Amino acid sequence: MKTLKGKMLASSFIPFVAGAGVAVGGSLAGASSALAATAANPSAATLPTAKRKPVNLQLAACNPCNPYAAKNPCNPCAPSNPCNPCAAANPCNPCNPCAAGGGAVSEKCVVPRLAAASKSNPCAAKNPCNPCAAKNPCNPCAAANPCNPCGAAAPVDVTADELRAVYDCLRTDMAAAYDKAGLTYVSNYQSWTNVAIAPYESATHGGRYVNNYTNAVGEPRYTLFEDVGTMPSGSVLAKDSFVVNPNGTTAIGPLFIMEKMPGGFDAGTDDWRYTMVMPNGSVFGTTGGDGSASVQFCAECHAAVAEGADSLFFLPGEFRAKF
Repeated sequence: MKTLKGKMLASSFIPFVAGAGVAVGGSLAGASSALAATAANPSAATLPTAKRKPVNLQLAACNPCNPYAAKNPCNPCAPSNPCNPCAAANPCNPCNPCAAGGGAVSEKCVVPRLAAASKSNPCAAKNPCNPCAAKNPCNPCAAANPCNPCGAAAPVDVTADELRAVYDCLRTDMAAAYDKAGLTYVSNYQSWTNVAIAPYESATHGGRYVNNYTNAVGEPRYTLFEDVGTMPSGSVLAKDSFVVNPNGTTAIGPLFIMEKMPGGFDAGTDDWRYTMVMPNGSVFGTTGGDGSASVQFCAECHAAVAEGADSLFFLPGEFRAKF
């Protein structure tokens, strides 16, 4: 059985496994069709091999072998595909960067250096046969593709200063997006103490960049980090998140919330209530409430550090503010 950490890390990278398969889409689709035909008619395996016809590069709408074609049963992004890592109802990875309610790509809040490099890429929009060309509807990197293997948690080379600039640009839109959930106890979370000196990449949150906020009740103990002891009831921790795409564009991610409830709330979570708010303002789930099963992943993950740390993970030392 995999450890919780193993499952957690594996889930963070599920979209890339799908992306890797998509990269050789035509071959996969063809192989799947051949296997299906053989299963339906065993004798077909002994038939002479027909001569290969020239393959014409076509777009999704007219290419049934395109792995992103809507009617292609091998489409890893098809809603009816139970193996779809981007399926809205996928119970295996609630931190999936393809999960329902992902933020729209921001053309305003960008990393200028990455944007400039993308525009100068000779394989970009100028090449109509490029599967990542901006005008290609088969583009697996298209912003409108919810299963985009090139977005969300794609690793990028970005500096702390660039991340601070992106966050300063996005933060007003983030607050407005999360406020749609109507959770008044986190409506002013950005005025709380942020223990991170810059947004940092969190593998346990889908590879997004996050900040760590604590309300006034939790601040005295949370700022002790590993010496935290037990957080007092009424403590609320909030992690907002965003992604940076390889082309420099960005997008808001979910808001992850931990609320320390009165003793006896749930011994299995050290009395923490977990809530995840999606960028569209919908509540993905909350412990003991609607969608409770959807955030069970969070509780199980934090249970790995329950003993001696009150079920808390702490950010890397180089990103910690001094208190």
